[in-house]
Amino acid sequence: MQFKKKRFFPRQPTEITCAECGKKDTVPFKPREGSKVLCKACFLKSKGIEPRKDEQPAEKAEEKPEETQEEKIEETQD
Repeated sequence: MQFKKKRFFPRQPTEITCAECGKKDTVPFKPREGSKVLCKACFLKSKGIEPRKDEQPAEKAEEKPEETQEEKIEETQD
């Protein structure tokens, strides 16, 4: 038996500009007019929570060139 979570309002993705860092982001709600809205990274930082590695912003993540199929095969053979 599955239980469905009742929502009293529909989730409405809204594009925002972070009040702290100025980065564009999307939030799953419509912010009240005049209120400060933070991106996910700044929100977590304000709560003292470190974001997981897979949630880090793209510009901060190390850019690694993608391995070719041959390189992957060579690694497994070694």
